[in-house]
Amino acid sequence: MSHPSAQADTGAGLSRLAAISAALRPHDPGAQVALDPDHSSVQVLTVLDPEEVDRILAVAGIPVAPTPAGAGGGCGCGCSCSGG
Repeated sequence: MSHPSAQADTGAGLSRLAAISAALRPHDPGAQVALDPDHSSVQVLTVLDPEEVDRILAVAGIPVAPTPAGAGGGCGCGCSCSGG
């Protein structure tokens, strides 16, 4: 089984990071979005409710991954969203 190179993974992650940041900016200008390359996830710190983040990303056409059971909430975008 082959895996994409780490550089390709990082590029895709940065593209996702930019898309999420751009989508959230009009709703929470202070939102912080960062890439966690070790886990291929996006870390989001925002005052928005996780459900609102889901809605904003859906409207922007950004696919969201389901939050794993027991993950402690999050918006479902594959990030570690800390709403509120």
